[in-house]
Amino acid sequence: MRFKCLQYSWGDITKLCKILAQKIKMSGFKADTIVAIARGGWVPARILCDHLDIKDLFSVKTEHWGVVATITGKARITQPLNINLENKNILIVDDVADTGDTILLVKEHVLGLSPLEVRTAVLDYKKTSKFEPDYYASKLEEWRWIIYPWSLKEDLKDLLRKENVKSVNEAIKILKEYEVSVDEETVKDIIENL
Repeated sequence: MRFKCLQYSWGDITKLCKILAQKIKMSGFKADTIVAIARGGWVPARILCDHLDIKDLFSVKTEHWGVVATITGKARITQPLNINLENKNILIVDDVADTGDTILLVKEHVLGLSPLEVRTAVLDYKKTSKFEPDYYASKLEEWRWIIYPWSLKEDLKDLLRKENVKSVNEAIKILKEYEVSVDEETVKDIIENL
């Protein structure tokens, strides 16, 4: 059965990051450091640094999802932090809280480094998540796979590989069923690299 996707443009991401930054500012929380959850949190974390005037940006690499919409095991940290966070206010940033497993794991990791306070922020909070972040720009009531512009080809390649697609026309038709719209040139490029 095909699931529905939510596809973002770069303009959408700009708007979501601005909303997120405004919520953080309005709360009065002033982070000293942002910790991005790699890889999905890199872009929003960097944009938030710009909005919040934060220079310290680090990342933790995690693995949880393999191919599109497929959890490949328990969330785990593959590249931990090796910096001093003692007595600092930390903002952990990711693209989405889907199951909540990854952000919970990273929060526990950061708390083990003796920060003053830790808060979490994501672009998208899915109600299916067992963890509700401190800040989110968008709340999704129903589960959908989110396609961010920084992972467009990777996600579409996984979708089309699952469908065993061979032609551009077939790919475009199937992607429409997932509620994904992409130009023919991008689809050609993806199919050539399957």
